[in-house]
Amino acid sequence: MTSAYWLGVVFALVVLVSIFLRMRNQGMKERYATWWLVIALGVAMVSLFPGILRRAARLVGVQVPLNLAFFLAGVIMLLLSLQFSVDLSRADEERRRIVEELALLRMETDALRPGARDTPDDGSAAD
Repeated sequence: MTSAYWLGVVFALVVLVSIFLRMRNQGMKERYATWWLVIALGVAMVSLFPGILRRAARLVGVQVPLNLAFFLAGVIMLLLSLQFSVDLSRADEERRRIVEELALLRMETDALRPGARDTPDDGSAAD
């Protein structure tokens, strides 16, 4: 096994360890960690068993196996980008809803404040 393959294995191990540390210490969500786990395990599999990539390239008709790897990496990056865009859109909509709700609550509390000034400070009702 050449040093380039070992570099892939080391990369996969570094990514796996950093994913687990980020999930444990920094609160990385499982749905995002799943993508990185798939990437790391895929890199490890291709690095440990390079014949997999050669057979897959031959199966789909790609001349250079590395071209298939780059194509798959591009597809995964596009899928990650799509996932982040959907999550960002949902978060933006949720933020807008919360801001509107907060504005309504502030309006209601501001409407109640002038009425509270008419009552005595000691809390007893006026006769």
